[in-house]
Amino acid sequence: MTEHTLSEQTTIAGIILAAGTSTRMGKDKLSLPFKGKPLVQHVIDAARKSLLDSAIVVLPENSALEALLDLTDCEVVYSRKRLEGQAESLKTGLQSLSETTQGAMTLLGDLPLLTSDAINHLIHAFWQAPHHWIIPMRNGRRGNPVTIPKKWFGNVLELKGDTGARPLLIEPSLPVRLIEMDEVGPFFDIDTTRQYDLLLTHYDTATK
Repeated sequence: MTEHTLSEQTTIAGIILAAGTSTRMGKDKLSLPFKGKPLVQHVIDAARKSLLDSAIVVLPENSALEALLDLTDCEVVYSRKRLEGQAESLKTGLQSLSETTQGAMTLLGDLPLLTSDAINHLIHAFWQAPHHWIIPMRNGRRGNPVTIPKKWFGNVLELKGDTGARPLLIEPSLPVRLIEMDEVGPFFDIDTTRQYDLLLTHYDTATK
């Protein structure tokens, strides 16, 4: 991870969720090729080039995906209850954080257009409001990654099912800061074959 260029001492870890079952795709979408790399490698690379203090990659146990990835400078943890839903993978990542971590940015593995610049923009927003959830917004639509302040880690650890942190995001009392962004990366996830085809058609120069 890149050294901080500002004086902020807020420690933010990136949790890359790569243990999903790809139910809607019907096959392991995170290993699908894009620009010569597995989809999730682009997310890992963006995280490593960013101002995040650490990058934690949550993988399935005994996964063929791990052998395809460059995980240099990443901490790898395994979601043993991943079949119970995304919340279990998120909790696995949170449980691996150090006590000094003040924020956790949850990076979905199926956002191959996410850039380190976009991540850094959200990090700067968290530095300014470290007790708020930081969520990217574009044309009224919320995206990812979402940054969770330490105060809410305990609430996340109580979640269950395939919802991630969504049950908490609807809480009226939740302190949220929405960050308007022009970049497409936080809003282009790959859940279906059609979305993957659109990715290759519009963003992979090797296919043209």
